[in-house]
Amino acid sequence: MHNELLDVQEVAARLRVNPRTVLRMAERRELPGIKVARRWRFRSSDLDSYLQSYQSNSSDESLLEEGLAEEAFANRDAQKAEQRQSMTPMDREREKEQIELEKQRLALQKEHMELYNYALETANKMVDMLYPDSDAKTKASHLKPLLANLLRFDNAQDLEPALPAAKNHPPRVNGNRQ
Repeated sequence: MHNELLDVQEVAARLRVNPRTVLRMAERRELPGIKVARRWRFRSSDLDSYLQSYQSNSSDESLLEEGLAEEAFANRDAQKAEQRQSMTPMDREREKEQIELEKQRLALQKEHMELYNYALETANKMVDMLYPDSDAKTKASHLKPLLANLLRFDNAQDLEPALPAAKNHPPRVNGNRQ
């Protein structure tokens, strides 16, 4: 039957959405429906019409969006080509220097990340060695000040003198040193 009344669950199944979404759409009047005994019902034919209009609108919108995106990329590429042509040799040299500086900055940033990772690994090992039977909360409370101290140093070589405890103490197993 083409004008069969569907409940929220059936509409949600057909649209492949959550039933709450169907209720919100009905309240906002996005989805045509009627209330019967304070419950939403939807005509099958209205749902079919909604789906057809939604599909045609969404395909038109996506085509428009694709066209706008292609136009924006074309404009951007044309502007870049124009800028390159108008660059003087001095501008090109300055751009190369900026690129080189950015590479150096990224290399330094990578070094710092390696330092932080080293400090974190070292602190974890120290806490595991010194407090092997501790729970995660206790280890975290010991790890926090240790990391703060380790991260005060400028580079990995400066960390070595700060780690004598890890070097001089063999790992503990069940509270006993090996």
